[in-house]
Amino acid sequence: MRDPLIYANPFKRGAFVLVEPSVLDRVLAQRQQGPMDPEAGGILLGMRRGEHIHVTQLTSPGPEDRRSRTAFHRARRSHQEHALRQWRESGGLMDYLGEWHTHPEIEPSPSATDFREWRTLLRNYEAALVFLIGGTDQQAWLGLGNGARVQMADGLNATGSSHG
Repeated sequence: MRDPLIYANPFKRGAFVLVEPSVLDRVLAQRQQGPMDPEAGGILLGMRRGEHIHVTQLTSPGPEDRRSRTAFHRARRSHQEHALRQWRESGGLMDYLGEWHTHPEIEPSPSATDFREWRTLLRNYEAALVFLIGGTDQQAWLGLGNGARVQMADGLNATGSSHG
């Protein structure tokens, strides 16, 4: 089993993002290895611990989501219901932290569409959000959004094959 991934928050000195190995494993299990495999995606859940973000869960694609080779459109209902259930069961500790999806490329990076959609999403949140993209191999891209800015996070450990 891999170690948790730790990233520096590019917006707050001394603040970190911790991604549990099970989250990355589930993202990479959805990677697009076949020539016709569609993108997958969902939301990231976890806890805000002061200035730190701890990503512990994610939702998986559901039957209402729209998927193609180069796009993933998340239907709100099933993902939102899961997030609300986790929030209630945790006594309000489990929170929506951001979005994840896959790209059909070895070294994933955000598209112009990703940045546009993330900036729209960020208008509704004062807290930072996490964005994770899984590639076709074992690599992932992780960034944080705050205000109208999205910036790649710097990985602080070399565990896993992700970069950031």
